[in-house]
Amino acid sequence: MNGGEKKISVLVLKGHINLLAFIVNCLSQVKSIDIYVISNNKNEGVGRSRKIKNISYYPNTIDDIEWVSNLNKELEKFEIDLILPLDEYGISTLIKYKDLLHQSDKLVLLPELDAFYLANNKGRLSKHLDLFNIPAPKSVLYNKNEICKEPPIEFPILMKPLEGLGGGMGINLFNDEASLKSFFLSNKVDYPYLIQNYIKGYDIDCSVLCKNGDILAFTIQKGTLAGDSEFVPNIGLDFLFEEDLYNVVEKLMNSLNWSGVAHIDMRYDESDKKFKVIEINPRYWETTEGSEIAGVNFPYLHCLTSLNLSFELPKYKHVKYLNLKGLSKTIRTNGLFLFRLNFIFNNTPVKYYLKDPLPLLFIIYYKIKNMFRR
Repeated sequence: MNGGEKKISVLVLKGHINLLAFIVNCLSQVKSIDIYVISNNKNEGVGRSRKIKNISYYPNTIDDIEWVSNLNKELEKFEIDLILPLDEYGISTLIKYKDLLHQSDKLVLLPELDAFYLANNKGRLSKHLDLFNIPAPKSVLYNKNEICKEPPIEFPILMKPLEGLGGGMGINLFNDEASLKSFFLSNKVDYPYLIQNYIKGYDIDCSVLCKNGDILAFTIQKGTLAGDSEFVPNIGLDFLFEEDLYNVVEKLMNSLNWSGVAHIDMRYDESDKKFKVIEINPRYWETTEGSEIAGVNFPYLHCLTSLNLSFELPKYKHVKYLNLKGLSKTIRTNGLFLFRLNFIFNNTPVKYYLKDPLPLLFIIYYKIKNMFRR
């Protein structure tokens, strides 16, 4: 990397999805970065972190222009080099209202608005994948309040909202016509959705940083430990390399002329031995810390390329990773895992909190406090 020891001040925008702690933990691994934060929640643990040089709190706004105005206030207070939005709301709002920013040249590298909307809408993405002959599950689009009586796809099938939610929320699996009819008799579907064939296989994802469609950094990770349900993000991963999968992602990012970060959910199809694109999260992701542990610090590299500072394609280690939920679940299943200290210190987020324990202690305190209020 050619970033050297030049001081970089980064204003991180919390947004509507709770990704802040993950990004702060990654950025804090680089001593030359000063972290500033805008948040709407005084009760989150990361606000107590000594890794953050300053955190400013603003109440939730329902007006995008007011949200940008609050950001301008922070730019007037501090000498900021880069503005780093984390989630769909922050990214799309800043692309849309870039001209209202007093220092729009300080935005990190972001996609074009149309590319962002396409990636964030499962329906538009499905059509795009078909147009560019990119492997994907068969999908059929349905309008708001439209009832799917006889899907033109063989069971089992998945039903997904076209936009919003995320993290596996709102997905329903139907194994037969009876279960599908029962769902529509009991639920009003007042949103557009798609019906998609369920792929028998396994989850495998790819995280990328791109510039004009070219991949500057990536990691590939296969799910090894499921969360609370089949469709929520995995809480345990294996970092590995699959050339065929990389080729699919490379074609996808090039077709979108993508700039900035993205996390592509994929699935290996056992029937035709292909890696297929399920959806794109056009933002940072919950396992960003895992990529940093494997050797790719996406937020830092995002900052470097936004400042036109070059770096070589980073190589990542093929390691196992557990997030804090995954570690907790593993220890509950196997108490002896608690004694695997080398793994715990090097392959989980525990290393971040050993150096800066106050955020985690605050979270524990707040949860206990809420328990006694019930």
